[in-house]
Amino acid sequence: MRNRSKIGAACVSLIVASAWFCATARGESGAPAIFQPSVGPLESVKAIAQRPEWNRFTILVWQYQTDARRDRSLYEKLGLRGFHIDRGAGQEEAAHWSRETGWPYYVDHAAGKGILYLNEGDRPAILRKKQVVIRPHSLADPATIAELEKRLRANISATRGGLVLAYAFDDEISLGTFTSPCEVDAHPRSVAWYGKWLEARYGTIEKLNRQWGSRFTSFGEIAPAGFESVRAKATAPPIAAWNLSPWMDFRQFMDYQFATILRHLTQYANSLDPSIPAGFVGGQQPAVYGGYDYALLTRAVQWMEAYDIGGTNEILRSLWNQPHRPHVQTFFSAGDPRQDSWFLWYYATHGNPAVIAWPEKWFRQGGNEIAPSIAADAATFRDVQSSATAPLIAPDARFDPDPIGVYYSHPSVQVGWAMDCIPHGGSWVNRSSSLDGECQTQAHVRLAWFKLLEDCGFQYDVISYLDVLEGKADLEKRFKVIILPRTIALSDIEAAALKRFVEAGGTLIADAMCGLTDEHGRGRPTGALDDLFAIRRDETKGYFNGKELAEINGELYNKPLLERLTAYQGATRWNGLVVVEPGTRLTSDARPFPLIGESGLPANAFLRNSAGQGGRTVYLNLSPLEYLDPSRRTADSGKSWRQVLGVLMEIGNLNPRLVVGEGSQWPSPMIESLWWRRGNERYLAIVKNPVRKATVSSFGKIEGDTLAAKSITLSFRDRVARLENLRTGKNLGSGRQFTDSFNPCQANTYSVSFEERRAP
Repeated sequence: MRNRSKIGAACVSLIVASAWFCATARGESGAPAIFQPSVGPLESVKAIAQRPEWNRFTILVWQYQTDARRDRSLYEKLGLRGFHIDRGAGQEEAAHWSRETGWPYYVDHAAGKGILYLNEGDRPAILRKKQVVIRPHSLADPATIAELEKRLRANISATRGGLVLAYAFDDEISLGTFTSPCEVDAHPRSVAWYGKWLEARYGTIEKLNRQWGSRFTSFGEIAPAGFESVRAKATAPPIAAWNLSPWMDFRQFMDYQFATILRHLTQYANSLDPSIPAGFVGGQQPAVYGGYDYALLTRAVQWMEAYDIGGTNEILRSLWNQPHRPHVQTFFSAGDPRQDSWFLWYYATHGNPAVIAWPEKWFRQGGNEIAPSIAADAATFRDVQSSATAPLIAPDARFDPDPIGVYYSHPSVQVGWAMDCIPHGGSWVNRSSSLDGECQTQAHVRLAWFKLLEDCGFQYDVISYLDVLEGKADLEKRFKVIILPRTIALSDIEAAALKRFVEAGGTLIADAMCGLTDEHGRGRPTGALDDLFAIRRDETKGYFNGKELAEINGELYNKPLLERLTAYQGATRWNGLVVVEPGTRLTSDARPFPLIGESGLPANAFLRNSAGQGGRTVYLNLSPLEYLDPSRRTADSGKSWRQVLGVLMEIGNLNPRLVVGEGSQWPSPMIESLWWRRGNERYLAIVKNPVRKATVSSFGKIEGDTLAAKSITLSFRDRVARLENLRTGKNLGSGRQFTDSFNPCQANTYSVSFEERRAP
């Protein structure tokens, strides 16, 4: 009887919530609706022209253990001239001081604290729950939105009079707690919104039932499903038998809800101050929980500070390149001026117009006005904020990649996470945000591809799966090569777009597990692109060593990365590279194209096929994940991967624009060349390129004793260039090869012009 009573109460709640949905959307009271819970495509908010103060790299000091007005003389000794205002109401004097001094600032917690970021007191209600629960301060509740708007009004009204660069709603925002598993939101109004969203997505209940394998009679009776409801049937191959749809659809809806709310808040902030971008800080990596689908988030806000985990910096750089929107980093001093210098130069040359500095123990500590390690950073602080970085981070600067696309599929993040959870069993609810950051296979594979391309002298754009779904990507016009990094989930629409790309002459490369499920997480009898790759797979042979499916064993999170790769034990390797699918082969009707040295290739790796008008596909069936480990990246297996990538790019008729040698290494791995444009002007940056964690650079550990300044050689493949070093002012003249000095803890920036090619 108690269960029936609960079901009955839930049905009444759903009826009431449905009535709320319709009333809110229509605004029945006669007043404008506070918020309309839409169900259609999420359109991007407009980009806002940046203030002139963004024209140079800026260090914005968080006001912790310091006050910019009180400590102004100390800031000036360090070359600092940026700060932050917290919340804002009652701080009109700080905004006025900004005008007097010309010092810019950003506003944090403009929407307060405790709603978009849940405080510790709210977390026990949602953490480590296998059932779907109500989110404290439900984002589907009009009262929640009204409170957020109230805080924005008070804080923006007080701070808009100064040299404000941006408004941040809050720090480390989330649907739950960071990206830890939190099965929210079962609030009746959220559930009603979910039903409407499902109806808009599927059209008929019959279509949803076919997808889910369910027997609902209406969308109104559907309750949200958590991961536990699908986990038991997604623990082993064949993946063709998996169906994660009820859980993945709900997760995708919650990502949509989160982005929709942020979009509304952005527009509301713009109504209060139309000239300043709005967004948030403390962004997490792309993840299953928390609301971090970057295809949606980049449409919802106008600026962001996101921790650089899983390649978020390059995702933002790509999706916000045109039109340009600012993305920044948090700067935690490592206490080592060499590492601090590298960090600041690395992100300046990657197009971040600012860092937000956390100044704990910087000032008036231990008898020092300025901590010695921070005082040692003064020259770097001045140098990195000079004109040497201005062309790279100016609002009209545009990153200039090679015609290479790296696919970002958030549904694949979700399916990949389900695979990652297999070793956890029923304890998956304990897979914390920090554990996921260390052990998420999708993030590691994505970042490995980024580093591999960069080490080989190439740059790339990240492709949003959502843009492809909505026909906004222009794949054939923008790219010669597209890489699908562990793109497990593909819709029919995406698959068709990728086929058109190949048929038009493009080169498509997948590493492994490509298209095994649809966008909802339901397994396919054959992969969505198997016919294009001309492959057949035998799942009875399993994956990796034939026993394990999770590439990174999260149960060993406290072990070094290579020790977590237990699926590799007993797996087949080729030139040190791990084969993912032992049972995958080319079909008999494949049209493979020849490669030099292909006699040494195994039958289940580097599978090639010709298609369309000169189009080519390569199904590598290899995992690049180990490339992230410094011991592999600098060893023979890393060299093997760079050789593989060189072959792949040659297949796509691409060669690096520039080859960089450092000292006796030629070409040099772990050194990156970045290209920028401002109108007809071109710029080049050279910077060291280690893998780092989100808070402290691991540069010193990776590079060992190679931190001494040395010379570099820049070799342009087939064009005569003219170079000028923007930092030294030295004109290097014209030619195809140049030698210059280089400090690995800093970066070189150049203006570049090319002589026009002459007809033979």
